[in-house]
Amino acid sequence: QEKRNSLYRRIHQWRDAQLAYTPMVASLLLKHTASPLGGVQDFSPVTTQVEEALLFLPSSLSDTMRNSIQNIASKELQLRKAQSTEALEDIRRGHRMITGLAQFKKLNICGAGNKANTRMRTLYDRLQARIQRAANRYWAARDAVQQLEPDGLWAAQLRPLNSGDIRGPGRQPDDPVQVRKRRFEQSWIWSVAQSLGKDTTEEEFDDTMRAEWAKMRARRDRWEEEYRLVLEEMRWTIAYLRWKALWWRSQAYRRNDADKIMPQGLKAYALRQAHLLDSLATSCIARWAPTLSAEGIVPSWIGDPISNFEPDQEEEGSDNEDEAEENEEDLDHVYC
Repeated sequence: QEKRNSLYRRIHQWRDAQLAYTPMVASLLLKHTASPLGGVQDFSPVTTQVEEALLFLPSSLSDTMRNSIQNIASKELQLRKAQSTEALEDIRRGHRMITGLAQFKKLNICGAGNKANTRMRTLYDRLQARIQRAANRYWAARDAVQQLEPDGLWAAQLRPLNSGDIRGPGRQPDDPVQVRKRRFEQSWIWSVAQSLGKDTTEEEFDDTMRAEWAKMRARRDRWEEEYRLVLEEMRWTIAYLRWKALWWRSQAYRRNDADKIMPQGLKAYALRQAHLLDSLATSCIARWAPTLSAEGIVPSWIGDPISNFEPDQEEEGSDNEDEAEENEEDLDHVYC
């Protein structure tokens, strides 16, 4: 929706320049909209698809109207030829990428299984959508060239593009018809590059595949970093919970100077907090361990026992622990 709003604003701003250079378009705009500027009130991107708006370029005008703006029509002709050439190049580039992906998958570099195949299929569908958009641009640009210069020399290079011509280079690995054919005929889109002055060299092919490979490698490295960070955050969580539980146990035997009831109440609270933290750490491990084990990941911190006391604090608290057991009944009302 944001792209449509942006395109709508650009078209509306462009109407002023269009009416200045092609004033005869005003009558056509009035037939389709409420105002010569494009109908700001009636033509809204919310109610109308802005990409379907009529621009009334010279190629869409009648011959009578076009004769009075030959200079502007010649500029659109140059633009449309360039668009057609660029669209053909985008189609070829997309199919070179698909061919590289097919070879990549054939070597099984990306691994086996549904996950790897799904990732390759997603990338394949994305490239096919990009090729289809380039084909739509070629059809629209060539139709405009046909209107502006019906008998031009461009027809030898910019031929009619059928759906069957959008293929190559070489046989399509996913097309059983081409695989069974003994004789293979290359599509014309691969033979017009030299006549158009944009021959595709081996270096350009390598640059295209290198760019795709670099983007895929960066994406893999990013997820590899995320994977390591998740494992490290799990370890940090367990380590902190265990350290905090140990810290609470160390606090249970520090108050020996108060009355008889207060140290026992403080000890009960500290041990209760330590127990809660131990339980939380055990719960985290119980939730994470099955998922990690299913992926073949067994971190060292999963099997580490939870220490109860530090060596220098266990001896100090042994006498106090016996004393606390003797006063369990007194602890009830303190704890509550």
